[in-house]
Amino acid sequence: MTSAPDIAGSQLTPGPGLVCPCDQRAPLALVDDCLECPSCHARYGRENNCWDLIRGERFNDEKCECMWCNEENTGRHLANNYVIPLLREQFGDRDPGSLRILSIGCGVGSDVEALNDAGYEAYGIDAGNRSEFWARRSFPDRYYLANAKYLPFETGSFDIIMMGCVLPHIGVGDDTYAAQPGYQQERELAAGEMNRVTRRGGLMIVTSPNRLCPVDFFHRADVAKHTPRFHSPKESFLLSVKDYAKLLKVGTECSSIEVLPLRGYWGFYSSSTYLLGRILQIPVRFYFNQLMSWRITSWLRSTGFNPWLILLVRR
Repeated sequence: MTSAPDIAGSQLTPGPGLVCPCDQRAPLALVDDCLECPSCHARYGRENNCWDLIRGERFNDEKCECMWCNEENTGRHLANNYVIPLLREQFGDRDPGSLRILSIGCGVGSDVEALNDAGYEAYGIDAGNRSEFWARRSFPDRYYLANAKYLPFETGSFDIIMMGCVLPHIGVGDDTYAAQPGYQQERELAAGEMNRVTRRGGLMIVTSPNRLCPVDFFHRADVAKHTPRFHSPKESFLLSVKDYAKLLKVGTECSSIEVLPLRGYWGFYSSSTYLLGRILQIPVRFYFNQLMSWRITSWLRSTGFNPWLILLVRR
């Protein structure tokens, strides 16, 4: 794995080589405080002092202080209580600093910060409106504005890819549930990019609600209420295990896919802010942390009885 040189202070430590997100994936050159592609001649500047390497559309997510606060807590909980123990289990005694991680759709970036604070070499990308948070992070140079369909990194740059509920939102038109024409091709682009930048033998941790489960706790029609969204298991918005396996080409590009237990993944921060939420989360906690995490019920995780998929994909 090669390391990119320092680009005008944009990278304080060796990191993944930056390439243009155009089809040629040419290495970028610094020209007049911009990054320029010698192949397509596109030029990229900065937003909030982070390189803006977005090709194509941005994700017009909602700006909401309460949502950002929940993202902060949830991302840190996820990294500390689920991802780091999983990586220790998968990589044994390997030095965390030898593992390079990319979080696709990192949002406010607290998951990336927690991983960096734990000694991993972690990076984050997002195509939404969160870059203002990144300057406050440890290693602020490890965040980039980028589109998941056109990743600005060299092939085989990362040991681990994390993608939390990003693929369902590709090809649906901003923050909605309605798939647009060509959505499948757009998702194939993103899945192909994940495969491209993950080294052989690396891992992808991919999560989202399960299309086969008719109850979606995570995309509510009214964000102010905790009433779940009911939907057809045939809808095009969400994906199933088989959908992910097909997109990521398990059996050819990737070697295997495993549905992991849910225990420890969720911190339930949003529903813990009021009494009714704390009461309602009791059966949900049991269902997620116990029933969907027991070894004897592991076969249920790929079925409609499991509302949330955590997939471990081996490249």
